[in-house]
Amino acid sequence: PKHIKCIFCDEELNEEAHNDTCVECLHRLPFIMHGCPKCGGIIDDNNTGVCDTCKRNMNTYYFDEAKSVFVYMDEVVSLVHNYKIKNIRYLSEPIGKYLAERFVTWGINVDYITAVPLHENREKQRRFNQARGMALVVSELVNVPYIDCVKKVVDNKRQASLDMNERKTNVIDAYKFDSGYKDRIKNKNVLLIDDVFTTGATTNEVSKVLKHAGAKAVFILTFAHSVLGDLS
Repeated sequence: PKHIKCIFCDEELNEEAHNDTCVECLHRLPFIMHGCPKCGGIIDDNNTGVCDTCKRNMNTYYFDEAKSVFVYMDEVVSLVHNYKIKNIRYLSEPIGKYLAERFVTWGINVDYITAVPLHENREKQRRFNQARGMALVVSELVNVPYIDCVKKVVDNKRQASLDMNERKTNVIDAYKFDSGYKDRIKNKNVLLIDDVFTTGATTNEVSKVLKHAGAKAVFILTFAHSVLGDLS
């Protein structure tokens, strides 16, 4: 149930809790305090430039900047699993609030918020698009309109089962812009929301679709960011 137990460790909450998170978890959770200015992944405090991955891939990015709240590890992995796989939908609210807080501190201006879409077959199977659930909460909290302007048209392999290079090719031409939003998106700034940034292949492909449709800038906001060294 909401607002009774910590969403990360399941301990009962007290008056010092924040956003359904107990004080102990708030102190130990892997918040990304110093992220890569391009992809948002964690980097060394002494690093003043982009991360090594972005140095290699900068010319292939369609998004302008990306930010994440947490490193994808430990309790964060369990929470995403509960939300995404176990379909615990009320987690949209606290996850969305963490995203909204990061958006506010980011200081960017966007005209619309959208989410990475699921293919209709996958959405029927899950009965819920977790990225949309998060994005709708953020939209309400920061008062920026949400639009479903991108559709997934290819029911491809699941990204989690693929290596880095396979992830890039797996999403090519898998998404299509809804032409009904063409006039609204032109020369506008868009915030694209997803749960986890791993290689960035999915969000980059959706960003490409948005840019080709006329978006001026595309910013990525995810709940967590994987450490690529952990990806076999």
